[in-house]
Amino acid sequence: MNKFNKVIAFGDSHVAGCELSSESSLDDYLSGKLTLEEADAPGKMLAFPQKLADKLNLPCENYALTGGSNDRSLRKLIEMIDSNSLVIFGYTSPDRKEFYYPDKGLYLGRDNDNFIQAGIQWTGAIDIASKKSNMVHPFNKVFLKTMQRSYDNVKDIYVCVDSICKAHRAHVLHLNMTANSYDFTDTIDGYSSYLSWCKDQNFKQLPFLHYGIDAHTKLSEILYDKILGLSSNS
Repeated sequence: MNKFNKVIAFGDSHVAGCELSSESSLDDYLSGKLTLEEADAPGKMLAFPQKLADKLNLPCENYALTGGSNDRSLRKLIEMIDSNSLVIFGYTSPDRKEFYYPDKGLYLGRDNDNFIQAGIQWTGAIDIASKKSNMVHPFNKVFLKTMQRSYDNVKDIYVCVDSICKAHRAHVLHLNMTANSYDFTDTIDGYSSYLSWCKDQNFKQLPFLHYGIDAHTKLSEILYDKILGLSSNS
């Protein structure tokens, strides 16, 4: 149990614990009072990576981002990977992309590194709510209409993530957070994705379609048992 020095997590809103703390943090982001990372911070303290780290008595660094893409998760992994870490890499829809956009302004989906996440996740209720503060996404409609293609590069990213973690002697849990079926990621109690597992377990869905504390608590227990199994077999 002492072979890891910390837990490092990457992924989208499900890994970031979006909606777990309160609706006000998301509202404060959409009104421009908080950055996206600041809005995510309270939920991360309640999300399954932190719960797993607490069970392992380890510090947790959660670099997941609400609306984040696999491209962003891979970029942050390269920046933040540390030797002997337990890495949680949550895969989201491959249709999401990121673009560097340093222009001044209040833009929907931009992180502290000035990369904007693009994709269908920034439409619907989020897009409508953002209009209250004149927060806009500068090119999402153009991206969805003319640039987005259905190329699924998740397995390519998996190979990169696996190689990076092995090079740093870090153990990685590859978790599919979306409804897609990937046979090369770790299963969640036999399920190929977090969303399909949550739906079958009848966990309550929150207003912006995330799952609550009960789902995160149970997932941390499943992952803890998986880590225990790794320790007993080593």
